[in-house]
Amino acid sequence: MSKKNYRGGQFEQTYEGHLQSICRENEKINEQQVRAAVSGFDSLGAGILHTQPLFYAIDYTQASYRLMTSATRELVGEPSEAFLEGGIPKLLDIYHPEDFKVYNEHVFSTNMAFLRSQPVEDHHRFVFSYNFRVRHRSGRYIPIYQRGSYLTSPDTGLPLYSIGMVMNITPFKKDFLMHHTIEKTSTAGCDLLEAHTYYPREEDRLLSVREQQILQYMADGWCSKQIADRLNIAENTIANHRKNMLKKTSTKNVAELVAFACKRGLI
Repeated sequence: MSKKNYRGGQFEQTYEGHLQSICRENEKINEQQVRAAVSGFDSLGAGILHTQPLFYAIDYTQASYRLMTSATRELVGEPSEAFLEGGIPKLLDIYHPEDFKVYNEHVFSTNMAFLRSQPVEDHHRFVFSYNFRVRHRSGRYIPIYQRGSYLTSPDTGLPLYSIGMVMNITPFKKDFLMHHTIEKTSTAGCDLLEAHTYYPREEDRLLSVREQQILQYMADGWCSKQIADRLNIAENTIANHRKNMLKKTSTKNVAELVAFACKRGLI
């Protein structure tokens, strides 16, 4: 049975649930469609000098890779054949457990809810991006960034294939937050439609002692300069703390941030 969570008045499908249900479908995407979709991602890799992008095509109906380029060796220290033979189970084996939980329960279900709100004939125009960690053959986890699109069933709108690219973002990623975006492609480029931030580690969501201290001063009506002078730190540091607190709490301004903190007893 497909695994779904009931949230916000509707069922949200997990990634694992989709794999279990779609594998019984007889629908197929034309091979030419797959190759055309993959070639469309070539331009996304242009100008990336620090790493070689990896291109892939996943067949959900078979839980397998139809395409995996040789950059897997540079990315995780294993040949592409390991994934072509091992399929999605091979990917799940190296996926960081904390990050997969977020992808399975939140990222994928958000993507599916979005696709359900759009005409099936437009599905190929949307690009879904997010970052996560995978285990290198050496045992260490490395952060990667994935951009891809779905080829969906014309009848159900459910993904039959996932096509896209992956790259190593170690030089740019120093935290554990997962960022997830949905864009729509056009002749002018990509338009951002949705952006989400997730915290695989619950402790990363909580405010630090310093952040709570600064937030208490904010709640008391102190300005950034006054707080900086009191704590003997730079005013820019206060601004950075404020920005991080807004991101952690998914609030839009200081008023919402203070309300959030008061409601949860943080200050």
